[in-house]
Amino acid sequence: MALRRVDDTPASPVMRPAEYAGHNAFASDPVLTACMDATLDDRTEEELRTLGTYWGSVDAQEVARLATTNGPKLRREDIEGRRIDQVEMHPAYHALMNRSVTSGLLSSAWEDGDGTRQHRLRASTLYLTASCERGHLAPVCASHAAIASLAYAPELEAELFPLLASRRYDRRPIPVSEKEGAILTLAISERDHAGEHGAIRSRGELTAGDGIRITGEKAAVCAPGADLLLVLVKTADGPTAAIVPRYAPENADTIAIEQMLSPGGLEAQALANLRFEGARGRTIGDPGRGLQVLRDVRTLTQLDSAVIAAGSVRTAVGRAAHYLRTRFFDGQALIADPLNERLLADLALTSAAQTALSLRLAAAFDRAFERDGDHAVARVLTPATKIYVLKTAGAVAMEARELMGTAALSQTHPAARVAPDLGVFATWDGASNDAAHDLISLIARDESVLADALDELGTELGTQNADLIDRTMILGREAVANPGLARAFADQLAMVGAAAAMRANLPRVVSDAFVAARLRGGYTAQYGALDSRFDAAAIIDFTVPED
Repeated sequence: MALRRVDDTPASPVMRPAEYAGHNAFASDPVLTACMDATLDDRTEEELRTLGTYWGSVDAQEVARLATTNGPKLRREDIEGRRIDQVEMHPAYHALMNRSVTSGLLSSAWEDGDGTRQHRLRASTLYLTASCERGHLAPVCASHAAIASLAYAPELEAELFPLLASRRYDRRPIPVSEKEGAILTLAISERDHAGEHGAIRSRGELTAGDGIRITGEKAAVCAPGADLLLVLVKTADGPTAAIVPRYAPENADTIAIEQMLSPGGLEAQALANLRFEGARGRTIGDPGRGLQVLRDVRTLTQLDSAVIAAGSVRTAVGRAAHYLRTRFFDGQALIADPLNERLLADLALTSAAQTALSLRLAAAFDRAFERDGDHAVARVLTPATKIYVLKTAGAVAMEARELMGTAALSQTHPAARVAPDLGVFATWDGASNDAAHDLISLIARDESVLADALDELGTELGTQNADLIDRTMILGREAVANPGLARAFADQLAMVGAAAAMRANLPRVVSDAFVAARLRGGYTAQYGALDSRFDAAAIIDFTVPED
């Protein structure tokens, strides 16, 4: 069988198609701008446009490439032969960290200011950053989330918050007391379980005051060279949270990197198993209350994981759209092929849902202390969003990559990195089944929180979709009685949340197509099966417009 030749242009002379770079990642994303429109003023819109200009630029993509293709290296000893276990990172990685720290990704949601929109503004910044490079974001997000735990330790908060919120990136491996800024990472998981839902083997011995000495192992720690480690250990009182200063003089020989890991994604980031031998730290909260201390931390990392996935998928779908518009066969752009058009529209629909849902959740965080409905939405929709967005993200990214054929075959291609990166993020803050268990446990304790959340979403979804709200409530009760339905319920709840956000912010041609295709029968996990009832071209043109 003869192979068809795809031309780069419809006519001679042959010219190389324009790169997918040099665009404004904010201004060229109608879903993001529509969802943020009511939140922005002139100043904040200009800040996001400036960020969008950088993260969509050729320069940013080159920095991301350098960081990804020149991964971390473990340096066991110094020049005198002394054990130091330091991780050396490429200058491009430090450039990415510096930009994210100075743009406020560690602390902007906690700083004094307009508290009614801080989570949405930070989520938009994180979304734009993730569209280019994700490896450096694990410690950024961990630092941001860990600030919530410091509320349980006021003295420690007074010492550490100014460093975490300094907006200064200080990469030197020295004691935090000598630094201008600090980075924190999570050391929660252990080899045989996901941390919170298994038996914790690492031990903590309480000492004077809030002191603790830690012995044991922690697995899959991102950024093991961070200044501070938030650790969960078992004490005589039960699971206990603690902060361990990595470079404190008393910890010089107590923390060792046992093994560097290669998870297949986040290639710019270091991932390692750590061993603690009497490392000294300070407890956060009362001993035995570690799971409660970490609950808010986990909630914030779940929101961040969803936002990162949404931003990453948007760039993968955008690249696929650009490819299909700029490659030709028999004088026609590849996007004119009905199969290509239907598949791209289906991917764009899910991408729009992920973006709208993630930003709706961030809005609920902003308004949680002002409105009961948003407080309920923040509580129940967070684990559901994490599950739905991360699980659909990988499939969409792989389909988008396949649309580009051999052009995206190399693992160094930006679109090829998306699915592996998100695969790591999917387990970084706990497995999806853990999130599903958390969701149904919450509803089992207080069913009214689900009812309040669905009332809030139902208002946005409209009376014509009231039956979807009823079905979701029924499925939630069934999942409490039969936990095997928890994942199905999480998907349904997240899609209802996405549909509500899309109806509130996006054109009906997009939101109605999502409701009909995803929530009203005929839904299939196979992308490209979007039927002819829906205007594929209109969905594509709005969601991923031409550059």
